[in-house]
Amino acid sequence: MLIVGRSASVLLDAVAMLRDRGYGANASNQFDTLLNDYDLGEVDLVVFGGMVPPATKERLRTDIHELNPRVSFLQGLGGIAPLVVAQVEEYAGGAPSGVEYDPSARLFRIALGDAAPVKVEGLWATFVPPEPVAQSVLILDGELAAGVHQIAIPDDVPRQGSYATVRIGERVSALQIGETPRSVKRLAAQPLPAPRPVTTHYPWQ
Repeated sequence: MLIVGRSASVLLDAVAMLRDRGYGANASNQFDTLLNDYDLGEVDLVVFGGMVPPATKERLRTDIHELNPRVSFLQGLGGIAPLVVAQVEEYAGGAPSGVEYDPSARLFRIALGDAAPVKVEGLWATFVPPEPVAQSVLILDGELAAGVHQIAIPDDVPRQGSYATVRIGERVSALQIGETPRSVKRLAAQPLPAPRPVTTHYPWQ
């Protein structure tokens, strides 16, 4: 798989975490040379970060699909490495069933047919130029009995720009639970300074 994004630290952390889980992952923020840097005929999944300019993303989607009609595309929810990893795991293994989020009450309802290990984590990022800094809080990590459980999101998790991962057994679901701040939307729409270049090559770099 190939992650196409902007933040060098997020890309490198996501690649390291995915490789630790057995995925053949690469990442790049070199949009103009991407087609030459990789054999895209061997890539089965391309994950786009939110800071990839829309026109660039559309061009790359078209060009990559022409080279490899079998490729799948996944839009990243946010620039947080564990969140990207959870999205890839959800894509590969499927989301757990019985998970609902109530945004008005800020809580998850989890329905379990049998007892199962459940882990819920809140994620967000603080923007410290030039790179976002990931923040997280562990909301729940333990065995839950069969039945319906309500898991509240603590106040530590911001109401904007926040996400959650819910892992039940071996399956995980990644969700956005806080609206994207306007400042981030504006940042994504404007020209930005060139990032620290990243072009990884599995398994050597």
